Amino acid sequence: LEFRPAGPFRRCPCCELARLALYSPAPARENGGASGSMAKGAWEFESVRSDAALLLDLSSEEEEEEEDSEPSAGGCLSSLVPSCSLGALGIACLAAILAYLAFTSKGSPWHWQAESARGVVVPLPAPSSDSGPGTISAIYTYGAPATANPPFENLLSPDGCFDGLRSFNEDLVGPATKQVDAAAISNGWPHAKMPTAVLRLDADSLYFPCPGKPTWPNDKSGEVFAEWRLHWEDDYTPRLQRVTVNHTGLSRTEPFASASKFVFLAYKSYDSDWHTRDAIAAKLPGWKLVARETRIQGEGPQYDEDPVMLAQDGDTLDCAFVFTGTNNLDNEVTTSLTNYGAPYCGFASVHDGYRDELRGITKSLFPRLRPKLAKCNKVFCVGHSLGGSLCEIFAACANSKRVDDPDFKQQMWVKGEPEAMPEITAGGVVWIEGAEHRCQEPPCPKTPGG
Repeated sequence: LEFRPAGPFRRCPCCELARLALYSPAPARENGGASGSMAKGAWEFESVRSDAALLLDLSSEEEEEEEDSEPSAGGCLSSLVPSCSLGALGIACLAAILAYLAFTSKGSPWHWQAESARGVVVPLPAPSSDSGPGTISAIYTYGAPATANPPFENLLSPDGCFDGLRSFNEDLVGPATKQVDAAAISNGWPHAKMPTAVLRLDADSLYFPCPGKPTWPNDKSGEVFAEWRLHWEDDYTPRLQRVTVNHTGLSRTEPFASASKFVFLAYKSYDSDWHTRDAIAAKLPGWKLVARETRIQGEGPQYDEDPVMLAQDGDTLDCAFVFTGTNNLDNEVTTSLTNYGAPYCGFASVHDGYRDELRGITKSLFPRLRPKLAKCNKVFCVGHSLGGSLCEIFAACANSKRVDDPDFKQQMWVKGEPEAMPEITAGGVVWIEGAEHRCQEPPCPKTPGG
């Protein structure tokens, strides 16, 4: 049986591809699995196209095709179906179209090459097997309050654990009496399941691999006290740089090496663009500040800035996505104190104040951040204090892949081909309606004219 395009088929390159789809061997899966049949590919058409449609609908970076470019799958469909319906080849032609779409759809895990009758190999478009909703590879937090009950789990990991490190500072002031970073003990919720470090200065620290210690720190013994003095960069940096566990130095061992590398980014998120660029050049050679967006709302005592920034390693194309902690005591303390449970992204009981903070940030800033996140290889979430709490919630949702959930849709990005991004000279600002325009380039003075 041979199908030779004629009449309206003659100049349609998609017809040739449809013919190849119908008469060429079925492709093998990239992961080495068994080849599927063409019939199976056709039956899987609906689910493949549904997944692709979701990703295409949410992506903000789809390029418009030029008039002289190869016709898209939709173009093939529109050009083939009317002609196919004219003759007895209708069923076979439609099957070919379905098979072609299934095996070249965005999101399809197959890579296929077909041969024409003349022996010419025609490569059919196949996206990277990594394409799909973006995920968080690891979390690095410093003095972060807890977030959800039960503890967040990484739904992409068999053991439910996130990679990275949650750290908090602790000083021993007596045989059983301890002082800990006040923010880390500011509520009684559990933390996400991830490695945990209790950092001590000039003494052995404690390290607990995953699932870590989701309920630490707590004051159930009555001998653990909150100390805000332990909440700042000059307390975290030296402890991470000189960390020992069981008298063994671990500062160059993961996850401590990355936690030590990213700690200054967690605090630079409070600083200006130019200071951050200079600090990255000095402390992280090869990295660049590639995005910084700030959401501003309120006025007077309720004035609030919520910066989010993205730094990229020029070699690996990995990115650090940084949420900022509390920077307005008049406003954001309420965020921390509003701590009853509420649903988010399919999780039943999430700290309501932090959930609402994240929702506001993703709604306002993700239309700007999404295209740049798409160009990252891996994404690590970094945050100090409240910023670390936002990382836990954000990562749990991203790695849930609950694609139909509205919270997931609002914060998701589509992973594209990793690409080096240029360094920014100035960040962007989104003013919420009614927000005070205190300055043009945040961070702005804490009080008007200050």
